[in-house]
Amino acid sequence: MRQSLLLQVIEKLDKKDLREARKWLQSPIHNNRPEVVELFDYVAYRLQKNPELLTKELVFEHIHKNKPFVEAQVNHLMSWLLEALREYLGWREWQLDQPSVFLQQCKAMRQLGLDQAFEKVLEQAHQTLESQPFRDEQYFSMRYLLQRERQEHASLQRRTIDISLDEMADFTSTAARLNQLRLECSHAAMRNLSKNTPNSTIEPKQTLHSSAVTTYENLLKALSDPSDENAFFATRDLLSLNWGVFRGNERRDLYLLSLNYCIRKINEGQRHFMREAFELYRVGLENRALFEYGQVSRFTYKNTITAGLNLGEFDWVRTFIETYRIHLHPREQHSAYSYNLAVWCFWTNDYDQAMTLLRETDFADPLTNLDARSILLKIYYEKAYHDVLESHLNSFLTYLRRQKSIGYQRENYLNLIKITRKMLRERSLKKLEETKKQALRDEIVATKALAERGWLLSQLD
Repeated sequence: MRQSLLLQVIEKLDKKDLREARKWLQSPIHNNRPEVVELFDYVAYRLQKNPELLTKELVFEHIHKNKPFVEAQVNHLMSWLLEALREYLGWREWQLDQPSVFLQQCKAMRQLGLDQAFEKVLEQAHQTLESQPFRDEQYFSMRYLLQRERQEHASLQRRTIDISLDEMADFTSTAARLNQLRLECSHAAMRNLSKNTPNSTIEPKQTLHSSAVTTYENLLKALSDPSDENAFFATRDLLSLNWGVFRGNERRDLYLLSLNYCIRKINEGQRHFMREAFELYRVGLENRALFEYGQVSRFTYKNTITAGLNLGEFDWVRTFIETYRIHLHPREQHSAYSYNLAVWCFWTNDYDQAMTLLRETDFADPLTNLDARSILLKIYYEKAYHDVLESHLNSFLTYLRRQKSIGYQRENYLNLIKITRKMLRERSLKKLEETKKQALRDEIVATKALAERGWLLSQLD
């Protein structure tokens, strides 16, 4: 039961959604089975208090009281509840898009033959749409749909109205162009990561002048040809000025695709793009473009801190760690905060506090666990805690062998352990002959899959 879709959905609901979903389930329009509400209440409570009690047997006992267990009944209840929650979430998203709500009301008024009501709702739809800052694909699509609805209404009334077909065509072509550019930018980013992704573009059609279109066109140029840095800087400036014309997911995608470009340049050795990446993270968090459902992901939190530390922005990072802690998902908040504070302590040479934080925190996420173990490895080595380090390397190796979900990262860290052990055998690299040092340097450079390459090389200087 713990792996069911139902529990995955309920686990993602915040306190407000839990309250609103319960109201939804209590309405006979959406649900006429009291047991469904009981199941919802039981699951929501147990997920917070003791999720280990979420078994079908205990659920059945809670709802049916002393009756013989019938698994099929629990399955039916879970299915009905999941369907009701999906309907609630769909309604919630629909309500957030007021122009779409008005559009459906227009259709309803037209079909009922209520002309005056239709005109009033249509006017409200236009006013709401134009009052919003967005000038994205959804905006132009809605402009077209509202015009078409007006045309449909006039057709039923057997009257003509002044509607520009060229303007309607412009709305649809601009929406299509924005959608095309968004897809091509994502495709270009994937192509940079995989040699097997085919090169594919669509010839652009004439569209309305739009800052959104211009932003996408420059981003596509940069992603398609990473040497075109001017296109990236134009994208950066346009995004800085016009981020408000994009909404939610699309705005976040633009920032992430721009960050993708910066990361590629950094990996090519152009370290000055670390500053560009840092500024994208900083601004994207300030304007909440990089938020997901009102929260900051642990990956964005970590990547922002890493960029800041690499630039020496230690005071800013320390403030950021505290300020944005509350925006992390509650289940990830403690571990993400402790890990990143430990990283900050390591960079500022407070090794004792870093060790305390890392030892006292249980990192369930395998990749964070690997990073935490790497930091401890570096501390033990730099502090010359050789016996502790040897024990840590053994524990690290056992962890890698047991983890089945870390993919290519396994080889990176296995090689880190192997080379660290070679360095540890010498006990003191200062007494190591230069020829042996150089042999180790050559091995570190030549090893393709290797975590902490830069740190290993720094220990040989």
